[in-house]
Amino acid sequence: MRTIASLAALAVVCGAAVAQGIDDPPSAFAPDEGIVRKVDKLAGEIIIRHGPLTEMDMPPMTMAFEVSNPQLLDEVKAGDRVTFRVELLNGRFTVTRIERKGQ
Repeated sequence: MRTIASLAALAVVCGAAVAQGIDDPPSAFAPDEGIVRKVDKLAGEIIIRHGPLTEMDMPPMTMAFEVSNPQLLDEVKAGDRVTFRVELLNGRFTVTRIERKGQ
């Protein structure tokens, strides 16, 4: 069942990307919001308590995400309120953009 939901989420994301056009800036996507719980540079992960991730069909929860670029982990620390972008890359939920709210 989880695989079906993941595939459906991927189809939505891919469809949205095609509808946006490949030349559109990344800011054309609505960011998700959350609070950083932990930054683990050694593991290359960030733990975020987030609200619903509508593009991923995911309810609010706290979970670990991989990051697409390890430098993203230098941008935030535990306790920061953030906006971020999650994409399904290589079958894993991956943060591809993140910034502290209010910057």
